[in-house]
Amino acid sequence: MKLKMYFLLLALGALTLAFQSCDDDDNDGISVPAELQNALAEKHGNAQRIEWETKGTYYVADFYEDNYEKEAWFTKDGVWQMTETDIPGLAALPAVVKSAFESGRYASWHVDDIDKLERKDVETVYVIEVEQGKQEMDLYYSESGIFIKEVADTDGGHNSEGYLPSDLSAAVRTFINENYPDARIVEMDVEKEMTEVDIIHENKAKELLFTPDGTWVSTSWDVRTSDLPGAVTAAVQARYPDYVIDDADYVETKENEYYWVEAERGEEEVHVKVTAEGVIL
Repeated sequence: MKLKMYFLLLALGALTLAFQSCDDDDNDGISVPAELQNALAEKHGNAQRIEWETKGTYYVADFYEDNYEKEAWFTKDGVWQMTETDIPGLAALPAVVKSAFESGRYASWHVDDIDKLERKDVETVYVIEVEQGKQEMDLYYSESGIFIKEVADTDGGHNSEGYLPSDLSAAVRTFINENYPDARIVEMDVEKEMTEVDIIHENKAKELLFTPDGTWVSTSWDVRTSDLPGAVTAAVQARYPDYVIDDADYVETKENEYYWVEAERGEEEVHVKVTAEGVIL
């Protein structure tokens, strides 16, 4: 979706790519202090066939529990951060998650991998990795089957460390608590110096963008094209009569609120900002 890139350009005026180097200093089959063993036993009491290793600054336990292969991440002090569970196939997903995927736009794509992510201080999510030809996407779903987001997989590999939870700044957390009461935080990423927070609020997956100092920039969420107000659809079709509306988001900013509509004609695509009354901005 081009919407995120639009706000990144708007707020920063330029793109700054940041790359993280991979840590190749993993140590397999190591012995760990009792506090780490106790932390694992407290979190996963039925863990069997346990093997420990280090990844970066984390201690990682690979094990089996209840016939599932799992990987639990801890700090050196024994503080649990994340458990990643390998889900063997669509049939093993909760029914609501399986149904959401099968009714979505990627249902015909090949399912390459499925993981359940339980992480400190954020909601549990399922990540379904799909591919079609040379395209690969990671699809995020809540436990209740809400589609959260899609992320293009450009590195062609599985990076568990990228799933680790990040700490929200006090300013960001305060803004969310005050403006989106009872919101459940799903994900937090820092991309191109912008903080992106995914939440579930009023049974919708919403994406919030903040500047590095915690200033709110925008909130957006997906809107089905069939649910667009008639005035919005009419305005876009009048401006671009040969185009087909393909995607839409609702956007809130400090200045205004509008629909961000994507329309296509063959290989060409346009993006239109339209108010609910049909005024093109």
